[in-house]
Amino acid sequence: MERKLDIIRNLMHKYDGSFYIYDEGIIARQITALKENFPSYEFLYSVKTNPFSPIVDFVASNGFGADAASAAEVSIGMKAGLPREKVLYSTPGKTRKDIEKTIESSIIIADSYNELQLINEVAMQRGMHINAGLRVNAGFTMDGGDQGTSSKFGVDEHTLEGHAHLLRSLSNVKVTGIHVHLRSQVLEHSKLARYYKKLLELALYCRDKIGLQLEFVNLGGGLGVAYSFKNDSPLDIAKLGEECESLARSFKEKLDARLLIETGRFVVCEAGLYVTRIADIKESMGTKYLVVEKGLNGFMRPSIAEFVASYADSITISKGSEPLFTSKDAFDFLIPEGDEDNVEKVSIVGSLCTATDIMVKDAVLPKARIGDIVVVSKAGSYSYSLSPVLFASHELPFQFYLMADGKILT
Repeated sequence: MERKLDIIRNLMHKYDGSFYIYDEGIIARQITALKENFPSYEFLYSVKTNPFSPIVDFVASNGFGADAASAAEVSIGMKAGLPREKVLYSTPGKTRKDIEKTIESSIIIADSYNELQLINEVAMQRGMHINAGLRVNAGFTMDGGDQGTSSKFGVDEHTLEGHAHLLRSLSNVKVTGIHVHLRSQVLEHSKLARYYKKLLELALYCRDKIGLQLEFVNLGGGLGVAYSFKNDSPLDIAKLGEECESLARSFKEKLDARLLIETGRFVVCEAGLYVTRIADIKESMGTKYLVVEKGLNGFMRPSIAEFVASYADSITISKGSEPLFTSKDAFDFLIPEGDEDNVEKVSIVGSLCTATDIMVKDAVLPKARIGDIVVVSKAGSYSYSLSPVLFASHELPFQFYLMADGKILT
């Protein structure tokens, strides 16, 4: 860590601004864990977690495909050298323009029956015959319930039989895959394994009862990262791998299809740090504030966590609030140059004209000075791309990619 802190200090001195730094070594460690424990599965890197091109390029070079949530993310996958069959494009509300841009460079996952017909129309106009997928809102829950819930994502499982003729009769599109994703940030391996098993059973239903010739099953994601040291236990990836390999063996003869899992934040979350500088220190009515250059408009998720913590008694946050909010104590704050022998209680706030621009309240940290840097953990996913970096027209944060050989890419 000391070597990385030296790099951080040098970058702050050279570039004089807030930034993110992503560690290739940690990304490689996470990729290796997935590849070694899930040899029967393919992985799709969730581009929305962090679309920074050096990260996407590195993940693609390790054999992962792309889980794309927009036409622009399909283009990012193409630029990383991925072939069409390794870029799966899934999001609600695709427009004709989106489909026209991506029909030749991705497997499009239709989110509704209307969208499926729109894909067919575009394929007809292009004189193409293509394979596509269909997102299904499963008739069960991640927690094991046998009744699904309303969702803006996909088509309800119970409507499939009523639309079986449509699915089989499209002139230029063949539905050859299904996609289900019910929840992110799951840390119980047994819950994920049970969920994946039910999805494979759903795939058999789609083949045998609906008549789909399945070539792939996208199991979605759910792979969680432990944020809170108080409340979270890390996902046992080795145990989950054992359970998933057992599933693959048991379904191999029944279902000859590619088995895909989306990585979510698992690959990049812990690889990133957010770094900003203390611009001012002040006290108000007994509270000491460290005012940093960029708080909410540099890395928003800590401010969301602090907002929820402040109003915990009056608001309810559901599991569906990801990726905006995970837990109230999700991030660690470090002041490398602080006086370790003289700690104090402080609140770290940003420079925006909103009282929500608070990264953490009442944190006990080494005593700091104006000009010291603040380092925030777990900033590799849903960070730069999720934060309102244009708020108040401040300068944008920098992004740096620390390669395994020590070289830094921008």
